[in-house]
Amino acid sequence: MVANEKIVIVDNLVSILESAKAIYFTDLSKINANEISQLRGLCRARNVKIKVVKNRLCQLALEKINIKEADQFLVGPTALFVAYDDPLVPIRLIKDFRQKNPQLQFKGAFIEGLIFSANQFEYLSKIPSKIELYGHLLSVLQQSIVVFVYSLESLLGQLVMGLEEIKAKKESQKEI
Repeated sequence: MVANEKIVIVDNLVSILESAKAIYFTDLSKINANEISQLRGLCRARNVKIKVVKNRLCQLALEKINIKEADQFLVGPTALFVAYDDPLVPIRLIKDFRQKNPQLQFKGAFIEGLIFSANQFEYLSKIPSKIELYGHLLSVLQQSIVVFVYSLESLLGQLVMGLEEIKAKKESQKEI
C-alpha cells in the first residue's frame, strides 16, 4: 500500500472515530460473510458503524485523537464497533450476536474516556441504557410526588376536621 493511501485511510479513520462516544474492539475473523452482513444491518439500524481496520493504521488514527490506551486491543484481526449516540448499544449488539455466534471475540472498549478490557464484558453488558435509567428515575419521582400529594391531602383533612371541631365548640358556646 502506498504511503499516500495510508494517510487517506488514517484520516478517514480519524473522521470516523473523533465524534464517537464509544469504540469497541472485536475480532470477527471466524464469522462468515452472511452473518457479518446481518450484523452490519443491525448496527446500521442503531447508528453503530462497523469498520475492519489494520492495526497499525488504527493505532495512528487513535493517536491523532489522543487515545493511546487502546493499543493493547490492536492485536490480531480487528474490527471496530463505533457508537455515536448511546455508548452502550454496541455491547448489547455484541452480546446478542455472541449468543448465536460465540466466535465473535470482544477485545475491549474505549467508552467516554475510559478503557474496558475483555474480562469486563459482562459488567458492560449489564449496565442499563439511558432510556432505562430515565424510566427508573421518572418512576421514583412519580412515586415521591404521589406520596407528597397524599401527605398534603392528609394534612388538609386534619385541618378541616380541626376547623369543624372549633366551629362545633363555638356553636355550643353560643347556645349556652
